[in-house]
Amino acid sequence: MMTPTNCHRGGCLLLGIALALVQCPVLNAQESVSDDQSPKRSFTSQDGLFRFKYSGSLVSCEKDPGQPDRWTPDESCQAVIPVCSDVSGNSDNTAACVAYPATRIERGTNFEAAAFSVNILTDPNTDRACLSVAEPPPHVGTRNTETINGVKFSVTQTDGVAAGNLLDGYSYRSFHGKICYELDLRIAFSNIGNYDSASAKNFDLQEVRRSLKNVLVSFKFLK
Repeated sequence: MMTPTNCHRGGCLLLGIALALVQCPVLNAQESVSDDQSPKRSFTSQDGLFRFKYSGSLVSCEKDPGQPDRWTPDESCQAVIPVCSDVSGNSDNTAACVAYPATRIERGTNFEAAAFSVNILTDPNTDRACLSVAEPPPHVGTRNTETINGVKFSVTQTDGVAAGNLLDGYSYRSFHGKICYELDLRIAFSNIGNYDSASAKNFDLQEVRRSLKNVLVSFKFLK
C-alpha cells in the first residue's frame, strides 16, 4: 500500500502499573527532540496522498506475505500487543509502519516493540465518526488536538493490558479528503513485576516515544 523511497527493507494491578509508567505529557507537535542524527528516509503513499520522513536508524516494517497479521523483522516489529496496527490492534488497514530498533534497547529491560504507523480506516465515513475512538478495546485517556503541518488532528491517549503485557499508545485522527486517517504511536512492554527485580529494569520509555514522535511530526498530506 506504500511505496518506500530511499529506504531499506529491513488485572487492576497491571493497569495501575501501566498508568504509572506512562504519566508524562504528550509532546507538542512542534517539538523535534531526538538526538538521532542519522540520514532521513522517506515514505510516500502509492496514491501520492501523503508522505512522512524517518531516521535511517529506525526499522521499516513489512507485512509477512504468509501471515498478513504479522510484521517483519519480528525482533523490532512484533509484540504480544501489536504495534504495527490501528488503535484496536488491527493491522488490516495499516498502510505503513516504522519501528524503533530493538538493537538500540539495552538487554535486560522490559521493552518488547514500538512503532509509528499510518492506518486508513474504511468504516468511519464522516468527520464525527472518524474522530470518535471507541472504548473498549483500548483504555481511552487524555484527549486533545494537535496541528501537524497545517492539519488538525484529534489526539487520544490509549493504554492496553494483555496477560502481563502493557501498551503506551497515542492515536491521532483526521478526516481528510473524505478519508479517515489514524496515525498511531504504540509502545509495547511487559510488566516489570513479572521479572525477578535483580534481572530486569524499565527501558527509557520517553526516549522511545520522542523518537517515534519525530516521525509523526513529519507526516504531511500532499493532496
